[in-house]
Amino acid sequence: MIKLLHLVDDEFQSQTAAKCDLLIHIGIESIQYTIIDKVRDELKALVEYELPVISNEGDLIEAIEGLSECNKEFKYPFNKIKISIDTYQFTFIPDELYQSGNDEEYAKFITNTQHSVILCNPVPAAKLKNIIAINSDLHRALNRIFHHPKIYGQASTFIQGIIKNFKQNTEPSIYIDIHKKHIQIAYFKQSELSFYNMFDCINATELNYFILNIIESLQVDIEHTHIILSGNVIKDDEFCQRIEKYFNDITFADSRVIVNHPELFNGVSSQTFFSLLTLDQCE
Repeated sequence: MIKLLHLVDDEFQSQTAAKCDLLIHIGIESIQYTIIDKVRDELKALVEYELPVISNEGDLIEAIEGLSECNKEFKYPFNKIKISIDTYQFTFIPDELYQSGNDEEYAKFITNTQHSVILCNPVPAAKLKNIIAINSDLHRALNRIFHHPKIYGQASTFIQGIIKNFKQNTEPSIYIDIHKKHIQIAYFKQSELSFYNMFDCINATELNYFILNIIESLQVDIEHTHIILSGNVIKDDEFCQRIEKYFNDITFADSRVIVNHPELFNGVSSQTFFSLLTLDQCE
């Protein structure tokens, strides 16, 4: 795999891992991880690898096992290990309708659960449960490679992170998380989650289509809707320019409100790893 970013504090050692959390995101096109010192509330590492072409779960497992960190750093005795996975296999159940023990029934709303393990991710900030299906071989591999990991779908961490970090936002808001091959979009109205989904998206033209579709289907008031961007997007790039065609109130998510960034990480745009760092706010 190609290493895209590798920033690790020299002070981080195996003997300090017990006071740190390891957060990993297994995406569609990359694997990211960060280490957070929970005592100092600061980043100790931020690393990203580009995934090779993945045709099945076996390829993904092999890619994860091929990381050099699996033979050393990932074996350290971390305080907690949390893993988020990009998956289209999910469904939301409001807390008032959720009944413990019925996860397999709720999973019938998911299109493909064959050879899958069904997990329930509470999203307390949104008062819902996210039911996800994860390939059983991948689930077994993650529990073998890592020590008692907590596993989440990307929707759980993104929504929880939005609400916890933007709870002051009372105006209608659309959160767009942009990556190389996909996007996440969440729409909040009157501080309540009205819409969330993840879409395949490889260029600004496709993003433009999704924006127009959401404006029309959700009857978005473009004059009074706040846009918050995260992921692989920067001011004045092609993605940002498409969004500026429709909206004027645009800001970037700031992951520094989640955890302190020492000087080592100053060169990293604060919105780039927002969805990874929201894992820190899931329990």
